[in-house]
Amino acid sequence: MSNLKNFTKKISYNFINQKYLEEALTHPSFSKEKSNNFNYQRLEFLGDKILSLIITNYLFKKYPHEKEGELSRRHAVLVSGEIISKVGKAINIQEFLKMSDGEINLGGKENDKNIENAVEALIAAIYLDSGYDEAENFILTHWKFFLDQYIIPPKDPVSKLQEMIQLKSKDLPIYIIEKVGGSDHKPEFCATLEVKFLNKKFSANGNSKKQAQKNVAIIALEEIIEE
Repeated sequence: MSNLKNFTKKISYNFINQKYLEEALTHPSFSKEKSNNFNYQRLEFLGDKILSLIITNYLFKKYPHEKEGELSRRHAVLVSGEIISKVGKAINIQEFLKMSDGEINLGGKENDKNIENAVEALIAAIYLDSGYDEAENFILTHWKFFLDQYIIPPKDPVSKLQEMIQLKSKDLPIYIIEKVGGSDHKPEFCATLEVKFLNKKFSANGNSKKQAQKNVAIIALEEIIEE
């Protein structure tokens, strides 16, 4: 693993207890190889909840006149796996991940899901090391671009897709969503969607049924727009 001092400089945070950082950057494949449980899974679980809380609190204060639905749409974008993995790549977290040779050979360091999990674990590590304020500072600093970018609440892609399909046909989109893997606290779902007038099927994964449905709707929307 690369020099962790370079990483702490990158994120502008120095750990009091270095063990939290080491745990946050350890992939389960590495701990399995060493026959121990020292990996980022528990931290990832906590970090996911902390990120959601801090983004929720920020949006609640930032947009006092918005309705719950608008706030929920903003929140869904900002805590999505896509945004989290982009933050991870911006801080080069993948370079510092410790994982088994087998996982590395399978492209584990470039895997967006691994990057997302490590970022959530890092948030929890900062929280446990120094508390809420430091975790909030990390999130608001590294999410700033996205907080500024999504000024207008994005329309729910599932609703938008249905509107566009109904403009072109009488059919309604039908989603088939199945659990395909993941852990107990972070399952992985696959959503499949058939768009009859295109004579095409689309599929996408997500860490909830709703997220998988949203992701496949986005893919289908892009295809319809290109038609």
